[in-house]
Amino acid sequence: MTRLRGYDHADNEDLRAQVHFCAETGQIWLHEHRMLLVHAEAQASLRKELIDTLGMDRAQGLLTRMGYASGVRDAELARARAQSLDDVDAFMTGPRLHTLEGIVRVVPVRLEMDRVAGRFYGEFIWENSWEGQWHRHFYGTHSEPVCWTQIGYACGYTSAFMGRPILYKEVECVGMGNNNCRIIGKPIEEWPDADE
Repeated sequence: MTRLRGYDHADNEDLRAQVHFCAETGQIWLHEHRMLLVHAEAQASLRKELIDTLGMDRAQGLLTRMGYASGVRDAELARARAQSLDDVDAFMTGPRLHTLEGIVRVVPVRLEMDRVAGRFYGEFIWENSWEGQWHRHFYGTHSEPVCWTQIGYACGYTSAFMGRPILYKEVECVGMGNNNCRIIGKPIEEWPDADE
């Protein structure tokens, strides 16, 4: 089982080098994937419109699936990097991308993984969650976690990276009034409510 050692947010230069702005074609690329540079406020307005139109539960499902798809795409880059890095360093590509993309600053608390054996446990703090901050701006403090896109991303990214379903739960959330968000991820069958 490999454990996380030192982690440096400043060490994103190799990932920044994967971002290409092509003024001639009006495109932004991250590795081989086209990206969009979107105002957080515009994204928050779309999120609010989805909630107000579809209701909280349906909007949550839609945004979680969107985040999941994004996480799967970023896992492709991480898997490509895995050939030259150990598993933990390759895995941390996702949290580093989430930070680089302006979504949230990811601070690892605990990470233990063995890709071959399929074992995984991850605990992370999310600082400056755009999703939690904007949800609270529009709706006030919520009784449940609200970082749906981000939790979908974490599930999609880790499941694709590990090659098996990994479920994260947000156990603290800015949208609930906490100072930061905190997530815990492990194989889906290890959660006591896995059948739900």
